[in-house]
Amino acid sequence: MKIYLVRHAEKEQEGENPHITKRGVKQAGYLAKKLKKKEIDEFYCSELNRSKETSEIVSKAIKMKPKIESSLNEYESEDIKKDEGKWPKEEKIRRNKLYSFIDGLTKKPNREKRILIIAHGITNRIIMAYLLELPLKRMVVFKQDETCINILDWSKRFKNWRLRKMNNTNHLPEGLKGDDKRW
Repeated sequence: MKIYLVRHAEKEQEGENPHITKRGVKQAGYLAKKLKKKEIDEFYCSELNRSKETSEIVSKAIKMKPKIESSLNEYESEDIKKDEGKWPKEEKIRRNKLYSFIDGLTKKPNREKRILIIAHGITNRIIMAYLLELPLKRMVVFKQDETCINILDWSKRFKNWRLRKMNNTNHLPEGLKGDDKRW
């Protein structure tokens, strides 16, 4: 089993549920070209605008509609910096729903299946920490650029998840990569 865990394209800075920017549309287009070459068996995204809009662009290229999954919605960075026991009750419940969703997807990891998830930077880090059995509080230091691709796959030999790629943005031209706009 292989999981492609992707962060949404660049979002507007204003609003509670922002849309992607014109730059984000371009990023998503390059992401779609990259993912078009992959055979995807299942496709999921969060219910937030930036994830859905990125997914719509990818959907046209891979010819598969995403299933919308609310447990993939974004989390507050302040929460993941704390011990999980100190999270607000509603966030613990939501995190447990995310873990249940991931458990359902990965129930039979030895199957030859490729899953695409387009979500959010913190959500992706929570999923990676969970599958890799790493402390979540330490995952906050790992950057997730817009439209980055993380690849996890199941090692049949060692019977565990392996991180093959993290924060990969090779599909983007230099002017659309995360740090380019800051230089």
